[in-house]
Amino acid sequence: MCLGCAARYELPWVRQKFEAAGGRAPDCDCGGYIKTATVSFGQAMPEAAMARAETLTVGCDLFLAIGSSLVVWPAAGFPMLAKRNGARLAILNREETEFDDMADLVIHDDIGTVLAPFATGRA
Repeated sequence: MCLGCAARYELPWVRQKFEAAGGRAPDCDCGGYIKTATVSFGQAMPEAAMARAETLTVGCDLFLAIGSSLVVWPAAGFPMLAKRNGARLAILNREETEFDDMADLVIHDDIGTVLAPFATGRA
């Protein structure tokens, strides 16, 4: 995604341009920088996505927190919001989180190890 004009680029195109330029990241036609469509620290969370996440959290029966330390706000508040609205909470994370005590299920293990059987259909 371009930081200047918000144009979206597919990863294969970016990779091709990157490799063709000897490891130099491509620029957008507008001259802006292209970065992954992720939210970096210090950037505002997209309002529409956050509103949708909140709506889904309030209405869920089970909230899964997978691979998160649950310390980066505002997203870290979703597990508590789910619990307050009657959902069960399951946490899968290598390390302990501040929410472990309130969770209905806590698994401290590697995500790949735990979820691999589900990805291969052997669960």
